Amino acid sequence: MILSIILLILFIIALIFITFFTLYFFVPSIRKNNENDDIFISLKAKNTVIPEKTATNSTDKKAVVMCSCKKEFALARPDYNKEYSCKMIKSLFCSGLDCKFACIGLGDCAKVCEQSAIVIENTTAVITANCSGCGKCVDVCPQNIIELISSDTATIVKCGNVTGEQTSCSAYKKEEKAEWKPKKDFKIWAYCYRIINRTRC
Repeated sequence: MILSIILLILFIIALIFITFFTLYFFVPSIRKNNENDDIFISLKAKNTVIPEKTATNSTDKKAVVMCSCKKEFALARPDYNKEYSCKMIKSLFCSGLDCKFACIGLGDCAKVCEQSAIVIENTTAVITANCSGCGKCVDVCPQNIIELISSDTATIVKCGNVTGEQTSCSAYKKEEKAEWKPKKDFKIWAYCYRIINRTRC
């Protein structure tokens, strides 16, 4: 009896995974692999509900934040409300660290990135391989520590301290390998979340 119940549960779990696998991989392929396809909204309705994004041309450059996500300070930065913006914190507290050039890490740059290429690690913005080099993040950063560099750059000093002021930053003027790691996405779970939300409406 117990074995039958366990087998039934395993069968249901397998069925659920197969269903989501089919929805996630095969349906988009049938619909010409359109990245923004939604199986619950017709193409006509989708164009009405969801405004079309402006196309972003790729360049041979990529953005880099001149502040290492591996850094450590003698004193920890206060935990700001994530609803705040970098621009607001800059106007009130500078960076909140003993280096006034440090990344504030509240993601103003991530909010304007149409490629979703920016993640936050150790309260620091990190540019991933999704970056197309459009430069929108460069313009919005209140610290002015995001630069566009050639994508074939080997090493770089990820430090925006241009005045040489002494800080307790462990990564002060340290050279690092220039790399843009793939963004880790849980796309299938995001897709499942969208399906559940649609069924609730």
